Amino acid sequence: MRRLVFLALWLLSAHCQTPKAQTLQTRTNCRPGDPPPSTRVNTTSRLASFRAALAGIDGSFQAFIVGSEDAHDSEYPTEYDQRRAYISGFSGSAGTAVVTMSSAALWTDGRYFLEAEQSLDCNWILMRSGEAGTPTIEEWLNTILPNASSHIGVDKSLISQASFLSLQKKLSALSQHHSLLPVDSINNPVDRSWTVGRPPQAKNPIHALDLKFAGVSWVDKIKALRENITSKGAGAFVVNVLDETAWLFNLRGSDVHYTPFFLSYAIVELERTRLYILDKDTRLTANPIDPETKVKLAEHLQTSASGTCEQSKAKEGTCVEVVEYNQATFEEDLKSIAQEKKVWISSSASYAVYSAVQNSSLIDKSPLAIDKSVKNKIEREGMQRAYNRDSAALIKFLAFLEKEIKEGRHWTEVTAGAKLDEQRKKLEYNRGLSFETISGYSSNGAIIHYRPLNHTDKKISTDSLYLLDSGGQYLDGTTDVTRTMHYGNPTNYEKECYTRVLMSSINLAMLKWPEGLYGRQIDAVARYQLWDVGLVYRHGTGHGIGAYLSVHEGPGRIAIVSSPSVSDEPLKSYQFYSDEPGYYEDENFGIRLETIVMTSPFKPKYDTANQTFLEFVPVTLVPFETNLIELSLMNQNQVKWLNEYNAKIRETLLPLLTDDVLATNWVNARIKQISIEPSASSTPTLTISTVLAIVTVLLALH
Repeated sequence: MRRLVFLALWLLSAHCQTPKAQTLQTRTNCRPGDPPPSTRVNTTSRLASFRAALAGIDGSFQAFIVGSEDAHDSEYPTEYDQRRAYISGFSGSAGTAVVTMSSAALWTDGRYFLEAEQSLDCNWILMRSGEAGTPTIEEWLNTILPNASSHIGVDKSLISQASFLSLQKKLSALSQHHSLLPVDSINNPVDRSWTVGRPPQAKNPIHALDLKFAGVSWVDKIKALRENITSKGAGAFVVNVLDETAWLFNLRGSDVHYTPFFLSYAIVELERTRLYILDKDTRLTANPIDPETKVKLAEHLQTSASGTCEQSKAKEGTCVEVVEYNQATFEEDLKSIAQEKKVWISSSASYAVYSAVQNSSLIDKSPLAIDKSVKNKIEREGMQRAYNRDSAALIKFLAFLEKEIKEGRHWTEVTAGAKLDEQRKKLEYNRGLSFETISGYSSNGAIIHYRPLNHTDKKISTDSLYLLDSGGQYLDGTTDVTRTMHYGNPTNYEKECYTRVLMSSINLAMLKWPEGLYGRQIDAVARYQLWDVGLVYRHGTGHGIGAYLSVHEGPGRIAIVSSPSVSDEPLKSYQFYSDEPGYYEDENFGIRLETIVMTSPFKPKYDTANQTFLEFVPVTLVPFETNLIELSLMNQNQVKWLNEYNAKIRETLLPLLTDDVLATNWVNARIKQISIEPSASSTPTLTISTVLAIVTVLLALH
């Protein structure tokens, strides 16, 4: 107990200290004569072209910021919109590049430190966000730019208004010489210099999502949104995030890899709704390509073949006017609307959107983000069915792969991942993967968001750990699951690390809490038994997940510190989250156990608080690896949860495996009832974790 209190005090003091200024980190393999890793991308010519384009912008810009986002604040942009990946060579989903006339630096978080080090060539400084001494973007710019007046540019359509205004304020506070200036897309130096080999912008077919999967009609969703608009005293709401557009109109597409989205904006007024899409005339009347789709896009939206509502037979307010997607046209429409009424935009809206309605705007969180994250009854049932199918497919694959490896057959990260992808795509309602499969053996498993490539591919054998993180998109749900295996004889240290990750996952899954808490206030529950022996992981514990939408869905999350630039909301009933603690040792191995759970109302023993309580209900049903579990570390409550989880697998999954004897035997070997003596537990009980949960609350309020 004393050790936990000391840890709590240390966390608070560390959080409150002023960051110390440190020198920039030295890149590895960047000394003269050092051989560059085969994974590094040569960006010398790209940077030269970029700087020439930057010098040509009116106003003599000395630096430019290139973020990961597109105009819709997307986590995964289209290939056309992957500007930061192009200019830096680093293709991880999170990162910001800053280029001056003589230097270039990239900021990314702990999930991508190893990948960025292996991807960035020696033109780039790697900034490890979150590590002590790493300067912020504004601190670095203030240090590296001359004291004379310097202009720093950023494409105003590719940065949120909140991020732009925050960065502008921080730069001004550091120096009166440096100014952050918005740049029109036409002057973006990446777009000006990326003229060879750039993929065309995506405009794939859009299809309607049947009501048997969506649960609520788009007409009813628009009606509810209009009630929200009225309650805010506004006259219009701007939908700028792609998953919100897809959810609102019960539409899905494939413009973005791994996510069923289509490039779009929408403006919803009290009597008029406009949807902006590329190639609208073709897409409105194209025959549905999805076998579950019964109607064409124009019919679904109750509009005419040209996207106008004058000849529509729909009731007033229930026809969607479809407009050609064009940034300039969209901004002009916004300016016109803002002259007549107050326009509500979300905090994620770009600075370009903000500028268009600046004098008549209401900036607040999007009501669609919350509504979308709370799944209706049809969506909840669909998600569980999707997870049952997906779990059964993964079990069959894991049973097959274990047999193959133990019999000495040749499998690698690439071939194993491809085999699983192939099997998953054959499942009912499957519409592709929900992200690129992470298949990492031995040291590659330590790269948190590793993607197996031919030049990094490792053979899967029996002497180390194998981490497999994968998921699928289905008409009735989006899946995401991670399991870690060892096909030989794990060391005692590997078993302890695995078991502590499992204990961390179980501790969070067992938690009951009063409604109204944020994920950041419960995150420490999943970390303390790793912290207890000095183990840490540099990523959040849980992300939201959509229903045939994004595999990473906001606004809620379970993370020790929520970024101030990102909206956050308390956990609510009937949301889906990942429960995924891990542990990673550079050049050695990685362990992650990811189980998707649903928040559900819970009735406690005592009702004295007169308050709703919540609990987590697991929806992923894939066994854990018994040969990696050291039972002597676990307590009675953890074993009880594990037995109940295994019983649920027995009841739900075994009937789906009757056609596969190998998979059935594999499951049965892992879901046997476990019993331990009370004295066997050598770790603190779950109630002790509340000490660190309180610490997290204090951190959040600091």
